[in-house]
Amino acid sequence: MTYWNLLSATIVLYLIPCIPYVDLKKSNTRLLINGALFLGLLSHASLFYISTFSEGIDLNFSNALLIISWVTVFLYWLINFNALHKGFHFLTLVPALLILVINPVLNDHHYLSNAYSFTALIHIIIALLGYSLLAFGAIFSIFLLFVETNLHNKKTGSALFCSDSSILSLESHLFAIYWVGFLLLTITMVTGTFFTEEFFGTSLVINHKLVFSILAWLIYGGLLFARAIFGWRGKKAIHFSLLAFVFLFLSYLGSKFVIEILLP
Repeated sequence: MTYWNLLSATIVLYLIPCIPYVDLKKSNTRLLINGALFLGLLSHASLFYISTFSEGIDLNFSNALLIISWVTVFLYWLINFNALHKGFHFLTLVPALLILVINPVLNDHHYLSNAYSFTALIHIIIALLGYSLLAFGAIFSIFLLFVETNLHNKKTGSALFCSDSSILSLESHLFAIYWVGFLLLTITMVTGTFFTEEFFGTSLVINHKLVFSILAWLIYGGLLFARAIFGWRGKKAIHFSLLAFVFLFLSYLGSKFVIEILLP
């Protein structure tokens, strides 16, 4: 299938779960939604493969978003397979749809050198997985914040965001995601010091990207440490995790956006 066919198919399939007033508690409806998402994930994967790998490795800003959005939708599909989390699709599928729409507009090629070693490519894959998991963690944190606010306001019946799972269960899932994402981020930062010269032709340089990455790593690490030792939870933990993601976003996607979009 061509790029445009895959793009159109993915958008249509991701729109199906966003149809208003769909009763996801009905098993037949839930089966239809999960099937549409599964097919959407297949077409989305084919889309980012064509866009990113068909003529070399084109990791521009838009394609990086395309890959990250695929991982977030995949995780959403797994976590919400039984439709336990009402309104979660607004935070996952809607941003993914926006990313799909802007992909052809912002798809300015940024090919990586064919001379990159296999280990350098593994580094890139681990980095993208780490960013994707932490991006999903940020989305899940926002969802949890809305759910907790609705519970305190006693609006669970008609709330836009609510969950059949307990807050403690949601937090357990959230921090499991953060632990894996933090591990991948740590591997990315450690291995990145070895590939700086291969990527940029220079030794490690202290710049805004490195500073933001270190700040994000320190905040994530501090949060997970405080969670393990002092049992941090609730809004305080969520706010720290979102602050960490802001720094992570500025270090990678923010830098790519400025370099590739604002300063072509």
